[in-house]
Amino acid sequence: MKRLALICLLFVSPLLALLTQAQSTFPTEDGERVKYHAYIETPRAYISGICILLKEGNLIKGSLFNEFGITALDFTYDPKRQKVKLHSVIKMMDKWYIRRVIRKDLAQLMIRLQEGETQYRNERRHMNYLFSPLNIDH
Repeated sequence: MKRLALICLLFVSPLLALLTQAQSTFPTEDGERVKYHAYIETPRAYISGICILLKEGNLIKGSLFNEFGITALDFTYDPKRQKVKLHSVIKMMDKWYIRRVIRKDLAQLMIRLQEGETQYRNERRHMNYLFSPLNIDH
């Protein structure tokens, strides 16, 4: 089952990213929003849903919602310092050691999103992050 999910992540997901390519992959102007289909896979579980990034001043504010509308993560990213601050985390991930890994991984993912890449893999923790841009005209 894990192999099938990994094969899907490695081969099908980049194709989906190309098909759903939005005009901008990272918010650059004040008030600009970018929406992603988010998939975070850990060795024991996964979270999928929608991530919305909003540029506000010098910071990028982000929220990750699952399919049921439950907020899994709220964070801010400072592009100058390349740091992420987690404001709220879903209860199952609200442990200091998990928050630290997610904070560092999200910072790396944000750097990659700025460069136009849509995925990041934490080799040490065997975690995959895939953010495919959504093209929603609403």
